[in-house]
Amino acid sequence: MDSPIPAVKRRACVACTAAKAKCMPQTLNLCQRCARLGKSCTYLDLPQTKRKHKAAPSRNRVEVLEKKVDQLMSQLAALTRQNEHISPNTSNTLTNELGSSHDPEPESPAIAELLEDAENPSHGPDPPTISALEGQPSIVDRGLLSESEAELLVTTFQLHLMPKFPFVLISHGETAASLRNREPFLFLCIVAATMGSAHPLRPTVTEEIMNHVTLRIVARSERNLELLRGLLVHSAWYSYPAERYHRRLLLLIQFCVSTLYDLGLHKKPSLSSDEQRALLGTYWLSASFAGMFGRPSITREDSRTNECIEGIASTEHQSDRWIAPFIHLQSFLKTMDEVYGSMPTSGGRVLVQVTRSSLQRQFDSVRACVERDVSKCPLSTVNAIRTEIKYAEIRLEELSLQKELWIAEPASAVRTVMLMGIIERSKELIHTIINLPASEISQITITTCARTCTAVGFIPTTVLTLLHLITGPNDTTMEPTVQAVVDMADYPNLVRELAGALETRIEGMSAADKETDIVGSLCSKMRLLARCYPYQVREIVGNVPSQDARQDTSMMAVPGNEAAMTPQVWPSISGDLDEIFPVDDIQWDSLLSTFTGPSQQI
Repeated sequence: MDSPIPAVKRRACVACTAAKAKCMPQTLNLCQRCARLGKSCTYLDLPQTKRKHKAAPSRNRVEVLEKKVDQLMSQLAALTRQNEHISPNTSNTLTNELGSSHDPEPESPAIAELLEDAENPSHGPDPPTISALEGQPSIVDRGLLSESEAELLVTTFQLHLMPKFPFVLISHGETAASLRNREPFLFLCIVAATMGSAHPLRPTVTEEIMNHVTLRIVARSERNLELLRGLLVHSAWYSYPAERYHRRLLLLIQFCVSTLYDLGLHKKPSLSSDEQRALLGTYWLSASFAGMFGRPSITREDSRTNECIEGIASTEHQSDRWIAPFIHLQSFLKTMDEVYGSMPTSGGRVLVQVTRSSLQRQFDSVRACVERDVSKCPLSTVNAIRTEIKYAEIRLEELSLQKELWIAEPASAVRTVMLMGIIERSKELIHTIINLPASEISQITITTCARTCTAVGFIPTTVLTLLHLITGPNDTTMEPTVQAVVDMADYPNLVRELAGALETRIEGMSAADKETDIVGSLCSKMRLLARCYPYQVREIVGNVPSQDARQDTSMMAVPGNEAAMTPQVWPSISGDLDEIFPVDDIQWDSLLSTFTGPSQQI
């Protein structure tokens, strides 16, 4: 059992004195600091108090003073050794004069370790350099995936997926076996991205990917380029499992950002081609979802981003020429988000027009540059970039949906034109996806899926805004205009057609499995939107001509009493939802928010 700590005060031990650290006793001859560091603890005797000095005979007083001098000499010798360790060539004149007769003692280990710690401000051991799953059998080794199927999946990624996300390059000479041995995590992520939503092995592969993320990235703080490249691929084609508020997808993108910074790619003097691609891919993904998820973007476009674009452009790989259009368009979108976020709500129509014109000029310049690059891209890359362009065009008109900017002139002609532009551009984006071949729809990235969802949400939001502006109580004179807006949007038919096209990705899956897939879950919500939308229109305009009538709007300008006799009650185009469930119980705003950011449930 340790000796009790003495009640009397003591001088600090030699080690604490040399380090100028606080010395707290733990036992009789051991302080807390030395105990923690595992060092030897030496105390010097404390001289007698002044009161005792006065009571002692003069001979004893001389002995006390001599002893005090010896103690001071010992302390000075310890300080001299510390100074010599810091600066061997620096001499202490006073110490040399007083202590020249003392032999130097070995350097204190505690002081050396303290100085080493001061040079390195980090804590704990260095991060591991070897994977925690090193040597573990792969899904191919365990017989879950055949060698031939693995080879086919890697080849499919090289030929068909890379053009849509050229930030992770797999050379065409690369085999599945060599990739699996060299970068097993990246191999797993490529398999997950390529195998398709209905593949029976998808849950197993996804679970193994998350084992890597949990054990290697979270538990052991492993950081290397393979992990970053794998995270980028898995995030770009994330589809399973679907989660409310996109927790896992956001987490994966945040891991991409933190890994990039931990590797120092943002400040290294020179980067390899793979590092440059990874930096640009991280910027593109994180910036793309920052606005849609309502989260701040940590990465930014700076001189390093531009250096990487220029460096990549000179490589021998053709796919590196496809990176710049993605980055330039995303940079413009990020600028637009920043401008919109800083606009005062009191600006009104004039501020909207000035801002809109300025952004349009910037966009025209970016689009001209992108169009030159697009001419050299394969068709699948062109389709992905066209989607980005259409999305930017939609966002240019977004200010028309912000009511607070139009309080003074809610039905301004400028606003009406912008609202109609949202409908037209959104339809064009959706038709771009609908017209893709089924094989390409199965390979679209999560970003393209998110852009499409924005268009799906913007159309009904815009239509309902327009109807509020152009209709009034018992006003039948605007029926031709109402019919023109409804016909132009063609929303229920458009959304059903889009859902049908996207559902080719999830053919063969059960209803329960579809709800665990992002695209499957979105398709079911799209179909629900198509059924509920006519009821929302009816709440605003009451009885209106059926959308199926397709009559010429010029023939509908009839007197009010005649118009009241001809219209059909919405929603004849979708059947009567009340027979299935009470429509009033549907939270329309909540359902619509699935497709309109920043609460977008991708």
